[in-house]
Amino acid sequence: MTDTSKAIECFNAVIGNPESYLRIRVQALIHRGEVYQSKGDRPRANMDYNAAVALDEDHPDPYLHRAQFYLSLESLEPALKDLKKCISLDEEFPAPWSQLVYGEYQMARTINTSLLDQVFTNLGKMVDKFPNVADVYALYGQVLQDQKQFAAAEEKFLTAQRLAPDNVTFSAHIATLKMMAENNYDSALELLTQAIERDPKCDFVLENLGMIYIQKQMYKEALECFANALKLVKTEAEAAHVSSLYIGIKCQWEVCEEYGVKPVSISDFDGYSEMMTTPGS
Repeated sequence: MTDTSKAIECFNAVIGNPESYLRIRVQALIHRGEVYQSKGDRPRANMDYNAAVALDEDHPDPYLHRAQFYLSLESLEPALKDLKKCISLDEEFPAPWSQLVYGEYQMARTINTSLLDQVFTNLGKMVDKFPNVADVYALYGQVLQDQKQFAAAEEKFLTAQRLAPDNVTFSAHIATLKMMAENNYDSALELLTQAIERDPKCDFVLENLGMIYIQKQMYKEALECFANALKLVKTEAEAAHVSSLYIGIKCQWEVCEEYGVKPVSISDFDGYSEMMTTPGS
């Protein structure tokens, strides 16, 4: 029996026990939904999140997790609806605020650009409301980075890093800024190397480090980074993404070696300059 099968079996026992406390059953539904989601079983994940909401309509957790599921599917409108409900139930919980602004920004980018002013207004409100929460500044930095406001973005990432010095993902974001704003790949490589020495099991840093190695035409090192990242990703979607990088670079490297053609550049990766991570991921 696999670890996920054992987990599902345990959650089933709690969910099926009418004597279990309500909140414990709700959490079991949420966590079983997360397991199904990580396995790519979206229908079952959706059923569990819906059941958790129905079981405890006055608790914010089920709405937050269902919203995160919707965001992973890029179903923005139902995600934003759930996040607003979550906030109405607990205004002092920073996670749904971050997710809400992230969802609003994705909608502004893809559907309605007029929402961008509201996004920046809400980012300012988040900073005022949660001045000591690192993820709030990290999200602010990602939005500014995506809008090519590099100096302001770096300031937000540095603040996040100061508030949570053990979180190495902020170093990865700063490294990306070095590449985008300054074309400074050596500085980015130094930052990422330091980050991975501090946390060798951070797949986000490994992926970014691999991209730097590609730019520097250090393909063996890039493949090693992607292979290690593959062992650490948490969902099938992440695994598919990193696998595509690994296979693509391996094939390109072999072709370059055999036929002497021009190596791949980081600029060949569509959307790399627009990379954003979902808050809390």
